Amino acid sequence: MAKVDFSHYQDRKQAYIKHCLLEGYLPEWAYKVGSTWDSLVYVDAFAGPWETQHPNYADSSFGIAVDALRRCQLGLHESRGRDLHIECILVEQDNEAFTHLNEFAVSETRPNFIVHALPGEFAKQVPAINELIRASGRNPFRFVFLDPKGWADIPMDKLQPLLKSRSCEVLVNLMTKHINRFLREPDRESSYHQLFGRPGVVEILRNAQPEERVKRAVQEYSVSLKSLCKFKYVSSAVIMEPDEERVRYYLVYATNHPRGVEVFKAAENTAARIQDRVRQQSRLIKTGGQLEFPSETGPSKSRVIGELLQRYMRSARDNVLNVLRSNTSAMGVDYADLFCEAMAFPLVTPDDLVGWLRALEPHIQITLDGAPSTKKPKPAEDYRVVVINPRALA
Repeated sequence: MAKVDFSHYQDRKQAYIKHCLLEGYLPEWAYKVGSTWDSLVYVDAFAGPWETQHPNYADSSFGIAVDALRRCQLGLHESRGRDLHIECILVEQDNEAFTHLNEFAVSETRPNFIVHALPGEFAKQVPAINELIRASGRNPFRFVFLDPKGWADIPMDKLQPLLKSRSCEVLVNLMTKHINRFLREPDRESSYHQLFGRPGVVEILRNAQPEERVKRAVQEYSVSLKSLCKFKYVSSAVIMEPDEERVRYYLVYATNHPRGVEVFKAAENTAARIQDRVRQQSRLIKTGGQLEFPSETGPSKSRVIGELLQRYMRSARDNVLNVLRSNTSAMGVDYADLFCEAMAFPLVTPDDLVGWLRALEPHIQITLDGAPSTKKPKPAEDYRVVVINPRALA
């Protein structure tokens, strides 16, 4: 169960799901990267605080991040003797909110754990953020969280100088509901160009079938993160409206290592189960039920999620088959590449991929270090998938 307290989120349940995913990902990220890097930097570009109820901001993204990273820093010191240097950079343009944010930053700063608060617009503060990152240590690894109020606040050309680094990962709240809503308004066209950073995307979205536009918007944004910010892998998660059969937004994640995708997918899977329980609780409240944390047992699935799952499963499986069909090497395909290809889609799980591959045997063979393997493959190990009978994959 997530450590994020559900009782502080009664009027913002979708934020609870988002924070559960963030809280699930950050500790694994810090342990993974902190085992080899000497310095980590967390950047929260739109920190707030907004609508928080906990006096110590434990229901805010920055409060969750600082707590998770501090616990990881202590754990790495106690278990491995590592003195990991951590810095958090929190940005907020609202003056009143920044006053509280700065007070928090001062109170949480310790030796070897520094919290900076920067006032002003995120896009204008990117040079200052980069300067703080450079000063934080030799080749620091950065995680950037972008949760804006509107997509005009995250123009791609301003993101590139911050994200275009091999030692970087990013999580973006992509407000697809609004992207679809304003697509036909000519005066919004320039804002779409700034968001995606590439010509032609508006036309692609307008020409897509209505039921495919949101999916296509996420795909096109993923392409931008890869081509313009030089990320190798991109994945995403779906956040639903708590009381409606409608997607509220997508969380888009980018990294340069398969292990990052693996950790993100684990966090997404946990958050998805919590989301089902939250939606179940919302239905109970509407029908006169008691306000409690949702039960662990048997929440019904969203109809929209079920439809999206089938759509994304088909797309992911087709991509995996296409990679296998196009490979002619006797060494086969690196399983990590297939893993990241399939996990690019929301709701698809590592077990889904393993199931597809096992169903293709004996026309394919899963190997480990060159020998056939019946164990469950992992992207972090030297598993490969060799095509034995290409005709069977046609």
